Amino acid sequence: MNDQPSILASDLPLELLPLDIGPYRRGNTGIDYCHRFDSGKPGPDVVIVSLTHGNEFCGAHALCELLEQDVRPLRGSLTLIFNNVAAYQRFDPQRPYASRCVDEDGNRAWLPERLKHPSSEEARRSAKIAPLLLDADFVLDLHSTSHPVAPMLIYPELPDCTALAATLDFPFPQLLYKLGSYHPGMLISYAMQHGRRGCHGLVAECGAHFALESAQQAHAITRRLLCRFRLQEQDAIVPPWGYEPDHTAGHYRIREVIEAQSEHFRFVRAYRGFERIERGAVFAHDPDPLVAPFDNCILIMPARIPLCGAEAVTLAEFIG
Repeated sequence: MNDQPSILASDLPLELLPLDIGPYRRGNTGIDYCHRFDSGKPGPDVVIVSLTHGNEFCGAHALCELLEQDVRPLRGSLTLIFNNVAAYQRFDPQRPYASRCVDEDGNRAWLPERLKHPSSEEARRSAKIAPLLLDADFVLDLHSTSHPVAPMLIYPELPDCTALAATLDFPFPQLLYKLGSYHPGMLISYAMQHGRRGCHGLVAECGAHFALESAQQAHAITRRLLCRFRLQEQDAIVPPWGYEPDHTAGHYRIREVIEAQSEHFRFVRAYRGFERIERGAVFAHDPDPLVAPFDNCILIMPARIPLCGAEAVTLAEFIG
């Protein structure tokens, strides 16, 4: 990992800090920090994952709440996973971005060959928890973002996923991607491609990494999904969204991921995400100009500090 302080330090206040998850190490699955609760009644097997990236605390807060309140499914089963605990436990408030991972991005290691012969901390952890995902009917992966932008859902552009998302009344942006081509090593993609037939999943980006609102957002989407799958009572109290709803947010189709090809990659201005760039307009230099290649081009999750060989920004098309 690059050890420059400017990269590892945070330019946002650290409102949300890691919780002590030590009490949840011993689960009932034989895998540390993984808990499975079976109702004994027919129903979907729902898996909720937090800490795929070690410095994205919102999901851990949501899972701790479920465990503290002894939430149990009314039907089917509920599996709760604290994923990259090794990175999470390395958190240093002076270098909060250093605990994103140990060796590599934990949401790019989910490839069968990588899991068969794991060579990194993230791949070894993924190989351990993979069996829990392969039995799932639905997987929710809770994340947060570097920049303070609106929460978003990310999911494959498939009928089951789009139908599910439509039932959630999610008042924030929704990003659709082609399964198998966009980041092939994603956790939810692995579950859908190699797990139980009919499995589908969502990534919930719940807001900025260290914002209190991101934890509230993670609570809200988690509880709504439990109600949607009828794992808890339909009239159960569901917390409000962590952010002000925007019912005009719309849908976006992911078209291209831009990687920095040199150490000279620079955006033309400070982007946070969801800026619309006209076709042909320059949005970065690397060192040659990079231009928006299509109409309704939206910048998604631009890197705080672009690094050579790493993802700098995703280009998506606004589709309404």
